[in-house]
Amino acid sequence: MLRRAARARLAPFGAGVVLLAVLVALTAPLLAPYDPLAQNLGNTLARPGRAHLLGTDNVGRDVLSRVIWGTRVSLVAGLVAVAIAVVAGSLLGVVAGYCGGRVDGLVMRLMDAVLSFPPLVLALALGAVLGAGLTGVLVALGVVYTPTFARLMRGQVLTINARDYVEAARALGAPGWRVAWRHVVPNAANPIIVQASLSVAFAILAEASLSFLGLGIQPPQASWGSMINAGRGYLQQAPWIVFGPGAALFVTVVGLNFVGDAVRDALDPRTRA
Repeated sequence: MLRRAARARLAPFGAGVVLLAVLVALTAPLLAPYDPLAQNLGNTLARPGRAHLLGTDNVGRDVLSRVIWGTRVSLVAGLVAVAIAVVAGSLLGVVAGYCGGRVDGLVMRLMDAVLSFPPLVLALALGAVLGAGLTGVLVALGVVYTPTFARLMRGQVLTINARDYVEAARALGAPGWRVAWRHVVPNAANPIIVQASLSVAFAILAEASLSFLGLGIQPPQASWGSMINAGRGYLQQAPWIVFGPGAALFVTVVGLNFVGDAVRDALDPRTRA
């Protein structure tokens, strides 16, 4: 699978970006030249230079240090939120597809109800109920993305349930849970992996949007979305406040999309030689 994924034209670039983002997040205390929360009111809106490579913000904090620490928040938000959605959605999809009947109808109607709301609007509503902060963002985004994985897993389960090897396992007397665990779920995993790899980038964008609107990570904690929100009032006199987190967000999301496309191509049987 890795060999097939590496054949994608932009896969190495995407993998390099993701690896760099992970390394930056893990080594943020070592890489950041300044304390991301330290204010210096005597050095506000300083231009990029040797002392501050990306300048300082409206209260004198080093923009580069805050961008580095914001990488942690973005990656945690993207990975954990998608992990919550994968686990919850896969379990609901397996239950709905394998049990069928009223259980299937109840679960799918619940997923339809969640899907009836625009994702960002639903995330905003859940964020307002759960409260601002990283935990509320993770739960809100996990709930928003759960129906996608639930419907995808249900479709896979319904398709695999009709396969000959599943019928053979039942004919040999294998209990239902064993058939689901050993035969259905493993063969339904590939589309889930592809969807998860593509959803991480969208989750990072959603976290940045919530922080930009004031319902995500709260100042003075470093978050790309909240940094862009704080700098939008200084675009004409100090555009570097927005440029740093904006560029980091753009490059990270593009890299994750390239990796997701490579994973999709690698797991697509139609592209295998």
